[in-house]
Amino acid sequence: MTGNQWQACRIDIHHPVPDCVMADAAALWWRGFGIWTGGQAAIPAMDAAHGMVAMQGDQLVGVAGIRDGDGGFLKKIPRFAALAYRAAPATSDMVIDGIIAREMRQGTGRALIGALVELARQRGMGGLRAEVQKSNRGARQFYASLGFVEVGRGRYGWPWTGQVLLLRHDLKRRG
Repeated sequence: MTGNQWQACRIDIHHPVPDCVMADAAALWWRGFGIWTGGQAAIPAMDAAHGMVAMQGDQLVGVAGIRDGDGGFLKKIPRFAALAYRAAPATSDMVIDGIIAREMRQGTGRALIGALVELARQRGMGGLRAEVQKSNRGARQFYASLGFVEVGRGRYGWPWTGQVLLLRHDLKRRG
């Protein structure tokens, strides 16, 4: 037996996000990627069609947002935040609109990326793009381990996030 109790548990991926877990999925995603609102507890509306969840039994263990030409997981950026947000360059790739797991190193992120790869292939997209803070070493290593390579950098997203790396996974390659 390994020291990791979750690795032996099956992870099921659901897309779009089922109604029964949408509130929990939105809360988990917002905790990881939302903006500070001065203590405001309200979580904005999320678009189930632009989200994917990882479940172990009836437990939500991870969430991935999807951004494409039709929008992202966050239905609408709050007005005050929209003034500060800087979008990365447009792409024909499917953009990972944030991915978060309740517990790191349990296979949740890898399972979500695998499902995103398949979804992007089904939609005829050439790649997946992730936008990662340069300072986030763990995320950079995670994406590199899955074959993502840096294709650009800039000051995208929220002004306080610092430099952002644009990482791409070419779907024409196998893996």
